[in-house]
Amino acid sequence: MLFKNALVFLHLLAMAVAIGKMLEYDFRFLGMIHRKITPQRREELLRTKATMTAALWVLWGSGAFFVYLGYTHSPEYVMNEKLWMKVLTVSALTLNGMLMHRFAFPHMMQEGVFLEFPLKRILSLTLFATVSSVSWLYASFLGIARSWNHAVSFEYTLGVYAVLLAVAGCASTGLMVTLRHRYLQCPEAFPSLAWNTKKGCPHSS
Repeated sequence: MLFKNALVFLHLLAMAVAIGKMLEYDFRFLGMIHRKITPQRREELLRTKATMTAALWVLWGSGAFFVYLGYTHSPEYVMNEKLWMKVLTVSALTLNGMLMHRFAFPHMMQEGVFLEFPLKRILSLTLFATVSSVSWLYASFLGIARSWNHAVSFEYTLGVYAVLLAVAGCASTGLMVTLRHRYLQCPEAFPSLAWNTKKGCPHSS
């Protein structure tokens, strides 16, 4: 019993640390997208990447133990369709992380201003980040959604995941398109212009 409780604590702790680090970096990055990428920001990105990679390994390890313990206690444990949706979500999270390491991080480590990147690059980096955020949050939700155990179908949970990805993807890319447009209008007035409904660059009299 003590081992299982410790495993639950470790599992939840890894999830909490990863989500907290992710949200902290995302909000801080959003406030810096109009400024040049500095060595300090690159170091922060590397630290965030290392923390979330470690948390993902802990998540896989502790999750595998959960499945093993659950199956040995009752073979019906693996018939829980919500469980396999969580496995799929964490698998998508892992694949997305591998793709980010291969394609996204090299761009993020370059010098320059994020909003001055080509639009195609901005949107692809935004979608990588969106998949990561949605997957972490949905995986954590599945972990605590006990009322879904043996009660909802795999198709239902997959549909919820797909809708969340679609909504978040449209919202995040739309936001980046708007911010980039306003930044290119008047870089020196950003970020005040970014959240202003007035269009155009303000001119001093």
